Amino acid sequence: MEALKVRPDIATFITSVSDHIGVKNPTVTSITTNQKGEGYLGEIFMVTVADPHGHRHQFVIKAAFVEEKIRELAPIRKSFQNETYFYTHLCPAFRKFAGTTPDFFPECYKTVVDENREMLALENLKEKGFECFDKTVELDDKHVELIFKTYGRFHALSFALRDQEPEKYEKLAKGLFNVYGEFLGKKFFPEHLVEMGKVVGKAFVPGEDDDVIDAYRKYSGDNIVDFFASCVTSEPKYSALLHGDCWSNNMMFKYQGGTVTDIRLIDWQLMKSGSPVCDLSYCLYSGASKQIFDNLDHYLRIYHDSFSDCVTELGSDPHKLYPFEALKADWKKYAKFGMIMSFSILRMKLTHKEDIIDLTDGFEMDEINEVFANMKFNETDYYSRIRGLVRHMFEIGAL
Repeated sequence: MEALKVRPDIATFITSVSDHIGVKNPTVTSITTNQKGEGYLGEIFMVTVADPHGHRHQFVIKAAFVEEKIRELAPIRKSFQNETYFYTHLCPAFRKFAGTTPDFFPECYKTVVDENREMLALENLKEKGFECFDKTVELDDKHVELIFKTYGRFHALSFALRDQEPEKYEKLAKGLFNVYGEFLGKKFFPEHLVEMGKVVGKAFVPGEDDDVIDAYRKYSGDNIVDFFASCVTSEPKYSALLHGDCWSNNMMFKYQGGTVTDIRLIDWQLMKSGSPVCDLSYCLYSGASKQIFDNLDHYLRIYHDSFSDCVTELGSDPHKLYPFEALKADWKKYAKFGMIMSFSILRMKLTHKEDIIDLTDGFEMDEINEVFANMKFNETDYYSRIRGLVRHMFEIGAL
């Protein structure tokens, strides 16, 4: 309960949320926080309240970091504004358009967007049987298939809405901040990309990877920043509203008999408009193995079939809105985003638990890259997976 003493605004919010879900005169019986490194732009609180009859109710609160120093390091307010906008504007618009509530994200009970008090209250998915995915484990075939099917349905909402109500879609899209663009404006982030580009170069074996080494030279120096920026700032012909931050930490799964059966996409803070390939390549390349990568066409077909079924149900022509061949062509343009994001994400996934960092560690902006560079991680696994990823990108002509 220490958190409520430090952040009385959270105690007030808990009372408000409890009232919203029908719990009068609540008693907070339990409140736990996320582990270090699980909430990069804020804190997560798992809350249990009891009504006067002893009936328990659970929900999750996401609260932005309020310390001024931390808020200077990252675009925290705009990130929380994005997620609030998703639940308060985009979800209702999608629900009205589709005539039903999409089932691949959690229910949001209440939000606060006041400066330095940004918070959201969400349903506790663990209570519904969903689990976090072990970030040290690679996504297998069944997980990737389910993820691609789900993104197909999600992206279909954007394509069909823009097709049938273009003015409404454009108005909705303008309500989002491009947080990736904001990060590019922070001194440390482009420097981080350049440094990671150098680190990745260590993964290649001279004499065995000479063709890849030669092709990868185009990412040297600030060039890697330019490639990244072109992916996150362009508005391609075939665009949609994106999940944005698509690594496995931002997905929860339900299982039956050891088989994955359902998924929820969480953390919508980095939402933006862009190529669907950005979402797909990010989750694939930061989570799976080269064996999965080598079956890329299979997963793209699964995505496109799901997309097409959903667009058809919504009353539009999927082959007109996003032909399969256009998806494959876009992969060669925009999969660089997923590859570059994976350079950092894979390293964070493979960082030793005791070396995990987050924004509350008190370092200065000009120290971030040095701190990140000194983190201990499983170098053998990292370089093996990165080598396979870049080799794959070279083999499909996307590097």
